[in-house]
Amino acid sequence: MFRINQLLLDLYSCPTGQGRWSVVLDQLCNTFEVESAVIQIIHPDKGQLRSRWMVRDSRSEAARAIHDTYFSDDVNPRMRVRRQPLSAGQSITRDSDIFDPDDPLLSDLNTRLAAAGLGRYLGARTPMANDEALTLVLHRRRHDARDFSKREEGLALELLPHLQQAIQLKDTLLDARRETHYLHETVDHLRLAALTCTADGSLCWSNSTAQRFLNRSEILWQNAEGQLTTNSARQTIALRAAIARAAQDRDGVSDAQVLALGDTGANALHVRVQPLESTAISTSDSFSSEGRALIVIVDPNSRPSLPADLLKQLFGLSPAESRLASALCFGSTLNEYATHAGVAVSTARYQLKQIMAKMEVSKQSQLVQRLCTSIVFRMQA
Repeated sequence: MFRINQLLLDLYSCPTGQGRWSVVLDQLCNTFEVESAVIQIIHPDKGQLRSRWMVRDSRSEAARAIHDTYFSDDVNPRMRVRRQPLSAGQSITRDSDIFDPDDPLLSDLNTRLAAAGLGRYLGARTPMANDEALTLVLHRRRHDARDFSKREEGLALELLPHLQQAIQLKDTLLDARRETHYLHETVDHLRLAALTCTADGSLCWSNSTAQRFLNRSEILWQNAEGQLTTNSARQTIALRAAIARAAQDRDGVSDAQVLALGDTGANALHVRVQPLESTAISTSDSFSSEGRALIVIVDPNSRPSLPADLLKQLFGLSPAESRLASALCFGSTLNEYATHAGVAVSTARYQLKQIMAKMEVSKQSQLVQRLCTSIVFRMQA
């Protein structure tokens, strides 16, 4: 007897694992006693139908090369006939519903079925958004002359809503994963070291800047238990306390906390700890009740470069002017730059006048401010 509950359990595990589809389709092969079970999402394209997405049972997947040779979109006769719009309701089709008995396409189809070792066909279809349709495609074995029964037709139609729901869940999950990937890629281009922690200081996520920083820092790192730790027991306690307060503030109403780690002077690391709101995501119990804190780290001693080519694009500077502007931004004097660059101080002074004119500033401090607030400074090269 067909175990629908087990099939549905397997089906709804498919969105989180592409390999689970073949398990479900293998079960359908056994249930319908067919050689091949395929799920397709099809759409119209220039007078014919095409597949946007497809999964197959394990036997069909193993015979992929043969099936694609005889039934790819461009050569499959069924994809070249449209007697029923995809927007119509649920339907069951056989080849006799698609082709007239004397249609040359039917003769071509039968030749292709024989070459692929496939027999009688049953298709169950339901419309989807954007003029697409979901189709369950079943084929008997080549020499199996049995037609599909009314019970099998009903079962195929009964499965369609579940197949559609599982595919929609897959697409939703894939979209969420894609957006998360794009967000992480974007944050990786920031110069700021950003990371998130649970209330006990355990690291959840970090951008690439933070990863590089934690790997080389002698002041702040991730210990063997995965928690943020400093080179001072007192400061570790203070940091963990700040993280705990922020993570436990589920509504994000608390003020951000700022700490100086390491030396107490100008060389201290600047660390900002603030809550991450959870109510903006969901108040459902299905979400973890454990809060998160956002930690941003700035090392005043770091000297990120300002690429000359980007300064040239943004401010219209020459390569030599861009190099001087970058050096001044990070504390060099004109004399130091001239010595390092191998140019006369008078030349460097002239270049500085040109830079200030192009950037429409009258003081060197204004020049540095303009550079430090530019997109070139804030983003990784």
